[in-house]
Amino acid sequence: MSFGIALAGGGVRGAAHVGVLRALHENGLLPVSIAGTSAGSVVAGLYAAGVTPDEMVQLVKWLSKTGYLFVDPDYAGILKAVLQFLTNRPVTLSGLIKGNRLEKVFKKYTKSLAIQDSKLKTVIPAVDINRNRTVVFTNRIPLNKQSETILWQSDVLLSEAMRASIAVPTVFRPKQIGNLYLVDGGVTDVLPVNLLLAAGEANVLAVDISEQYKQLKNQNILEIASRSLSIMSSRLKECASEGEKLLLTPSLPDDIGLLSFGRMEECMEIGYETTVKVLPAIKSLFR
Repeated sequence: MSFGIALAGGGVRGAAHVGVLRALHENGLLPVSIAGTSAGSVVAGLYAAGVTPDEMVQLVKWLSKTGYLFVDPDYAGILKAVLQFLTNRPVTLSGLIKGNRLEKVFKKYTKSLAIQDSKLKTVIPAVDINRNRTVVFTNRIPLNKQSETILWQSDVLLSEAMRASIAVPTVFRPKQIGNLYLVDGGVTDVLPVNLLLAAGEANVLAVDISEQYKQLKNQNILEIASRSLSIMSSRLKECASEGEKLLLTPSLPDDIGLLSFGRMEECMEIGYETTVKVLPAIKSLFR
């Protein structure tokens, strides 16, 4: 039985998704479709571009040592915002991190592939804050699914969709694509099961890497913004009716921050081990 996989957001914790895909591939279980939000969109975009789980493992190992080099704070914008605030003028800063360096990495590893040219059914959501709606980037636009709250689009590069979906509000600048002003897909769909179902996938394996909430040790603006989005997304997820056949919930450490690149390999191994433990259930459902 063919199946698709839906990957939740969660910062660098998303490396767990690489472990999940690696375990599936080792056992001949290959998804025919993929959806991902925020960190999940990065893994989904890479997979849709033909990057293998083994290649992703090497990428995770590399990023665990060099990831901080691809964080590009908007120093000029931050300084300007401080001056604007102190002089009682409108603050124009839209995000602490530009996101340009990460987008270049995405573009390199996806080989500038347009989402509509992916051979795998692919779904990556973001949120247009100007029009209060979810924008779903996909190469399989379903019939009669456009609405006031959901816009389906296919004319975008995978790297652009990935960059839009990771734009945690206040942390990253929103990604502008045409007249769309896009932030993190987790604002409305942290675990995009229903979107993958709407795109025509009947059988979905979902992977949720939501945090187990404990008191923040580092109460900085990045972690406060990320945690706030995670809490909101979790509450929305509880209200939503998910239709996955099986849900995996890797038990990841609760002290891993949004950009704790050095912990990526740890997350990846936990994702792998979690999947191996439930392989009998996965095989009974999808083989």
